[in-house]
Amino acid sequence: MSESQLMYTGLDVLETLDTATNYNSLLLELVLQSAGRCHRMLDFGAGIGTFSKALRAKGAEVICLESDPHLAEGLVRDGFQTFRHLNEVPDDSFEFIFALNVLEHIEDDLTTTRRLAAKLKRHGRLLIYVPAFQCLWTSLDDKLKHYRRYRRTDLTGLVRSAGLSVWKSGYADSLGVFAALGFKILGNKSGQLSSQAVSLYDRYVVPLSRRSDSVLSRWIGKNVYVVASKV
Repeated sequence: MSESQLMYTGLDVLETLDTATNYNSLLLELVLQSAGRCHRMLDFGAGIGTFSKALRAKGAEVICLESDPHLAEGLVRDGFQTFRHLNEVPDDSFEFIFALNVLEHIEDDLTTTRRLAAKLKRHGRLLIYVPAFQCLWTSLDDKLKHYRRYRRTDLTGLVRSAGLSVWKSGYADSLGVFAALGFKILGNKSGQLSSQAVSLYDRYVVPLSRRSDSVLSRWIGKNVYVVASKV
């Protein structure tokens, strides 16, 4: 599946995770730290706009890209300028682009990363955040039609192959590894997320995970990220 053909099948998962206040705060902080002083940014694979809305509330100008027509319509209703395809985005037009849990849905991730790099201005930054470790593959990955999970070396190698320079990389949500393993062993085969389980995880595990990330982010995490820059 290419980026332009992406049709999202996990709306219920997006809506459940939209309520995960602590986890979303973790990702929002990562976006803001990665963006630096950049005010205008592109949310690649914006979904239901969880992070676009949060960033707009903090004063950022967020442009969305969402290939799913239903989700894109929702973003437009929420007042966001929304692209449906990367070829609609002018080259050299953004100082910052972020993609949170998107690239794993795209079969040809290298071509997409190269195309994202082309949309960056010189010295612009790209943040990619994706699921980590193939051994954590669960029925949720099947439900969401993921192609892969990544190791840190996979992700840094990907952006370098796209002509970008690695500025920062690491794992995130270190204790989430045990939650993922628990879901793999005890979870259902349908990939259905329990809103109650997500609430408990968000309330009790994520705050501890954020603290442990300061020590463990080089080695382990449920997710992995890279911030790359265009020379």
